Amino acid sequence: MNYCVLVKISKRMVSFWYQSEGSAYEPLVINRSNEVPLYFYVNGNDFIFGNPARDLFYSNDPNAFGNYFEIVKNPSKHFTIYGHQKLAKQLLYFGIEQYLSHFINTVLYKSDSIESYRPNFPLRFLFETDIEDKEKLLIENLFSEAGYDNVERINYNESLFEVLCDKGIIRANNPVLLLNGIDNTLYLELYKDISESPTAFSKLEGQGADPRVKILADMIIEYIITQNSYLSINKEIETAALLPYSANLLESITPIIKGDAILTDGKAYWFRINERNLNDRLLYYTNDGIIYTAIEDIFKSNSMEVENATILLGSEEINSSYFSNKLLKKYPIVKGVETVCGIDTMKLVFFKIEKSGYLAKRKVSVTPHFVITAKTDSNGERRPQLPIFIVNKNKSTGEVGNQGEKVKIPNNPLPHKIEYEKYNIKTPPKLPPKKENIIATVTKPKLPEVTKKNTVNKNPVQIPPLPPKNKN
Repeated sequence: MNYCVLVKISKRMVSFWYQSEGSAYEPLVINRSNEVPLYFYVNGNDFIFGNPARDLFYSNDPNAFGNYFEIVKNPSKHFTIYGHQKLAKQLLYFGIEQYLSHFINTVLYKSDSIESYRPNFPLRFLFETDIEDKEKLLIENLFSEAGYDNVERINYNESLFEVLCDKGIIRANNPVLLLNGIDNTLYLELYKDISESPTAFSKLEGQGADPRVKILADMIIEYIITQNSYLSINKEIETAALLPYSANLLESITPIIKGDAILTDGKAYWFRINERNLNDRLLYYTNDGIIYTAIEDIFKSNSMEVENATILLGSEEINSSYFSNKLLKKYPIVKGVETVCGIDTMKLVFFKIEKSGYLAKRKVSVTPHFVITAKTDSNGERRPQLPIFIVNKNKSTGEVGNQGEKVKIPNNPLPHKIEYEKYNIKTPPKLPPKKENIIATVTKPKLPEVTKKNTVNKNPVQIPPLPPKNKN
């Protein structure tokens, strides 16, 4: 087992990558792309995942599904395949497994079915910032319930920070505020220590792009609607989907900006924008201040100084000279995460996977657990003692490790009475005395009390003197 498939998941898109035989990581491509929009089509035993399903969805086909992370919230939403009714949440499971089967057949050159591979298949998930914790658990549980045991979640930012430290872009002992723009939502992750989990997290709707990028996307949608009056589209959703495309256009700006923009229905529409009109609109853009407020609030609420932190622009929608210069007017350290850093981060991610032997780390609970001990009392009976909880914690570093540290719980540790019988503490029967060297025990009579003179007792007991010892 010297291979791995990594699945990167966001609210709108899934992308697939793999590594095999120690080679460099590569995209796992079906139909000329490794990126798949989250659309599904199920009819009888036919299951389609990706662009063809998207076309059917926008054609209002009743067997097509979109808005995956919304429909999974409805327990009555289901589909039928192979004659069995399934909950809507399993759509993603079937879609991803299609790619895993493709990997087995085309990369490993095996004709075996996916069923025999599930227990040991090295599957890794990389979740985008817009995926909530409960949604991550939902996806992981889908695969664990199906029998995938070699599954692990990848901490992308951990590897990103290692790469940025190595390149001198950030310092290991400096706080970091990582900004990411996804679907026109700005996500803010504050790291007091980059070797640990984020200290704070917040998001701003409608602020996930350089203002020029958002304005250009708006103008493209307006042009398309004007030229195609029959279209009935959601302008907010289409604008958010066009942000990465608009960001690429602004990298090589020309007096006339034109091209074919692909909307969420998968169809391309031609547009033509005058750069002067873009700049005119930019003059009237007055919403920059809300981002400054969000940045200052997240630092203030965590008792940290923004002057000592590095602000990282993590996604292409906000990693622009215009947006960077705006922030540099107020904050001393603003850096962009360039494309080469993202490539190096993915290399490091797969290096770590390979170094682990393609085996997922076993999840070990670090929650303190109760241990009930027993002790023999003076009467020879075993009595339960005050509970102790064990935390595997390294005393010098504070990290969870192999050293066991016992900590006694204070009085009344539990809100209810401990039922010791549940812990099966049994007292072994007493052993009979050995026949050899039996020592007889003699019970000594209690000596009478010696009374002093002038005692109240009129007839005190007189103790006769002991006879002299025989010298012989």
